[in-house]
Amino acid sequence: LRSAQPAPRPSDPPTFQLFPLETCIMKVVRQSHYRHLFGEPVKDVRFEDLRLSSKATESCGIRGNGLYCAFPWEAGGGSTLAVLPLAKPGRMPRDLPLISGHHGPVLDFEFNPFDDSMLMSTGEDMTLKLWQVPEGGLKAHLKDPLLSIEAAHAKKIQFCTFNPCAMGIAATTSFDMKTKFWNLEEQEEFAAVEMAEQVVHMKWNYSGSLLATTCKDKKLRLIDPRSKSISAETKAHDGVKPMKLEWLGSGSATDECYKLITTGFTTQAERQIGVWDIRKLGTAEDSEPLFMHQLDVGTGCLFPFFDPCAQLLFVAGKGDANCRFFEADVAEPYLHFISDYSTTCPQKGFDFLPKRCVDTTKHECMRGLKLEANAVSLVSFKVSRKSDAFQEDLYPDAPNGNPSMSGKEWMDGADRGPALSDMKSLVAGGGSAAKKGGGLAVVSVKDLKAELAEAKAKIAALEKENAALKEELAELKK
Repeated sequence: LRSAQPAPRPSDPPTFQLFPLETCIMKVVRQSHYRHLFGEPVKDVRFEDLRLSSKATESCGIRGNGLYCAFPWEAGGGSTLAVLPLAKPGRMPRDLPLISGHHGPVLDFEFNPFDDSMLMSTGEDMTLKLWQVPEGGLKAHLKDPLLSIEAAHAKKIQFCTFNPCAMGIAATTSFDMKTKFWNLEEQEEFAAVEMAEQVVHMKWNYSGSLLATTCKDKKLRLIDPRSKSISAETKAHDGVKPMKLEWLGSGSATDECYKLITTGFTTQAERQIGVWDIRKLGTAEDSEPLFMHQLDVGTGCLFPFFDPCAQLLFVAGKGDANCRFFEADVAEPYLHFISDYSTTCPQKGFDFLPKRCVDTTKHECMRGLKLEANAVSLVSFKVSRKSDAFQEDLYPDAPNGNPSMSGKEWMDGADRGPALSDMKSLVAGGGSAAKKGGGLAVVSVKDLKAELAEAKAKIAALEKENAALKEELAELKK
């Protein structure tokens, strides 16, 4: 029987279909520039002997930029902030100079994206304050703010954030159930939106035209500040613990700017990451997410951070000892897990420096600040490459630290993304284009007091001169 079967001829085609080698590889491993991304602590950059505030807040706990890192200090009941120059790590002295102008615990703070030395803070004393950090860092306690808006809200202010594109525009939200938008140059309120429930997190979108909020009633709400209204809302997660959020998208992936990420919990305390398209949101109670990722069972809130240049999402939880990172995609499941940076020490907070601060010579994609019980460490997330040359495929254009429009243009309805520059020129220019003052024309309280004292002195001199002239005139009349 075997001999009866005809032998295949060399010219006969194979009985299976052949695919290109690249297609076969893609079936096994997803192609990505960041597939081998990993995290490791930066050597010799660690701040120790810190006295962190024990006040529990819903903020990420630490903020940083190319020059400084800031976090609440355990002094004055949590009403002080420590601002440390990143260039001076090591053990910190007990008598560290602090920002100490608040009369109650500081609940949130953020650096100006257009000025590495300007810091905004809010707290339980219901004030919004701007601080100008002296060049080189604090040499003494800083008590006089650059700007102070007293009674900015009727109750304690839980969050504050700068607009990422417009100069001098900021948002705050408070326990008085209002979210307000401020023109800092004029030191006045631009808009106020009534909220149905207390806000537990908020973020601007890529172009700074919308503000997304997550609230205590488990709902995601989108605020259009220039129409002074809530444009969409939906229930996001079923768990009672606070939800956090982050926007996706970039200048080159404009369609992705309609997507955002939420992190939350199920009723069984399972942690989730939801992907949403705001074009599919309305006033419905239960709009469906594009995808809902189930992560693990945990107790700490997950804080998402997105790098729009590389389309990378970093997720770090308070109380966790790791930071996961994903790559965003236009197709389902929209997020692809890459790996995680893990240590044995849990974190009290996490934040990322602006993209312009990375070290491209080491193929670094992001730099993070990890806040521990009594220390701060700098974490480098990078890709292994054999070549030491600049890797253009890893570094698309990035925000250069300059505003793309004025506050007046934004209030008049302008809509522009961040001002971008190529990473090679940003690194050659020192990694930062943010200038002192950021073009923000704010007269400080100290300067106002000096001007007032000078004006009073002139008035007193004029009154004295006027009295002398009156006496002289009276003598002449005699």
